Amino acid sequence: MATTRCERQGQIEIGIIEHQGHEFVALGASVVGRHVTGYTKSDRHGIKLAGWCGKTMLDCRCEIIERYWSGSLAFMFRLTKGRFVVGYALDENGMLFRGELIDNCDEDDARREARRIASFFADLDAEDEEAFQAELAQA
Repeated sequence: MATTRCERQGQIEIGIIEHQGHEFVALGASVVGRHVTGYTKSDRHGIKLAGWCGKTMLDCRCEIIERYWSGSLAFMFRLTKGRFVVGYALDENGMLFRGELIDNCDEDDARREARRIASFFADLDAEDEEAFQAELAQA
């Protein structure tokens, strides 16, 4: 039987799974400088960012800026004082969110930045998928 737990080291969360006597460790949610990593969590109140173990880390007004053909999304979380967390995730619920804190801008600037970040990470995901498929073809 597998057990799961999280540990925090400063602003970085570590997710740990113990299975059959072995530990598997992965980075969970983090805030490093302006970079924000978390997991989308959708409920009847909207979309939040959560840590690897499900604890809410950001709960504020969220807008889906764009839905892409792949199912991925560009998000904008509105904070106070003209600040936003903008970024990208593969789905509204349970998927890795990668983004940035931006400030001193209006909503239109934040939306543009959300699209730029989403495009960057969508390209990375496409490259990873292409490499994975190439490895499968060689196996």
